[in-house]
Amino acid sequence: MQRSLDDVVIGSAVKISVSIFNDLDVLTDPSALRLKVRSPAGVVTVYVFGAAAEIVKDSVGNYHGNIVLSAAGTWTYRWEADTPNAGVGEGKVLVKKSIVI
Repeated sequence: MQRSLDDVVIGSAVKISVSIFNDLDVLTDPSALRLKVRSPAGVVTVYVFGAAAEIVKDSVGNYHGNIVLSAAGTWTYRWEADTPNAGVGEGKVLVKKSIVI
């Protein structure tokens, strides 16, 4: 079940997207792509495109990670793309406690 990153409850699976552009502002693919996710407890998990099923290529330059957020608190993430078209992008998701369990 896809959720908005603004309204996430513990146990939700979220879609974290990234778009990669070259110097001419054209969507393009990097030579390697990683998604690093840090849990509220400080544990960092690294997902590598091509090795991790959680990272999906939607089209040229467009990717997403399907990540289950299993604890309440602030989760942070960082996309890292390698040359050519190297770059990084970061963000965070606030996960709320369940009102049921």
